Amino acid sequence: MADKKRILVVDDTAPFINLMSGVFSTDYEVDTATSGTSGFEKAQKNKPDLILLDVNMPGMTGVEFARKLSACRETAHIPLIVITASDYDSLTQSLLKKEHNVKVFMTKLSPVETIKEKVAAVLNKKIL
Repeated sequence: MADKKRILVVDDTAPFINLMSGVFSTDYEVDTATSGTSGFEKAQKNKPDLILLDVNMPGMTGVEFARKLSACRETAHIPLIVITASDYDSLTQSLLKKEHNVKVFMTKLSPVETIKEKVAAVLNKKIL
């Protein structure tokens, strides 16, 4: 049996982390981090196949995380799905879309099935 693909969920909201862990743990190996700083450390150490990233977090924001991840040779290839609260603005979205590894930008209010579809599409390289 092939190894499961690894997803890292970086979010400071426990209910969202728990939801994503529950949704993806059957099909993927799921790791979590509750801050951008710990998420970046885990990304460097574990090299996940995909990162689900929140924007508003204490310490290192999602924008800072995305920039740092794409600037680091060891992690620049890891795709990001930015999934944040419904109050994000177009400036934040435009800043994140400048990073080559940000593949999808969506709201946490998206249906779980939509999130699952986007994750599968990015992992299967249908969203480049």
